[in-house]
Amino acid sequence: MQTLNHAQLSIIADLASDFRPLVAKIESSIATTQNHYGRYGALLSSLSKGDKTMAGVIFLALQAAGANAQGLRDAFKHFV
Repeated sequence: MQTLNHAQLSIIADLASDFRPLVAKIESSIATTQNHYGRYGALLSSLSKGDKTMAGVIFLALQAAGANAQGLRDAFKHFV
């Protein structure tokens, strides 16, 4: 993975702040898929509109917001 510059890190941090309440809601809900990968997959798919680069940015922001890392990896693998 390439190294992110200051502007990119700032965007990811801003998105993470916006995603934090959503991630908290997902993480506190009953897991209908292992590690909530289904909910994260739907989110990645919907927000990225199939753009793998955008999905990567959203992935990093969700991870920074506290999303389950394994759930995110599985979602990215199967939904993007």
